[in-house]
Amino acid sequence: MKKPLLVFIASIACALAIAFAYTPEKLMDSAQLAERLKTPSVKKPVILNVGPSAPLPGSQLIGNAEDPANREKLKSTLKNIPKNSEVVLYCGCCKLEDCWNIHEADKVLSGLGYTHYKILNLPTDFNKDWVDKKYPLQ
Repeated sequence: MKKPLLVFIASIACALAIAFAYTPEKLMDSAQLAERLKTPSVKKPVILNVGPSAPLPGSQLIGNAEDPANREKLKSTLKNIPKNSEVVLYCGCCKLEDCWNIHEADKVLSGLGYTHYKILNLPTDFNKDWVDKKYPLQ
């Protein structure tokens, strides 16, 4: 009886230690987006806040994408955005590699056939990787 219990506990521990990995091509550098937001003549991407962080200029609040109701809100919002549009997802609630909000939003966009979306690279969290650098806020 002890061995099945240990296997069960080990599988739970592994599940909790999942880290999400994103290719460099899928990530947008935060300094690059900040510069684009500060430059009036540059075309801005569609920016979707899929977490609890403060709004970026021009961003649309979806809410925590790990919540099924907010995933439906994301799908509804995307109905008005062409699939080849430049879209940037961000959250910043925690380390990017641990973020369920980004993971769930990523699955929604890829599942709906979006091809030009990026994930804002906030490796630590929104405060350290955006606010502390004095990047623009709405």
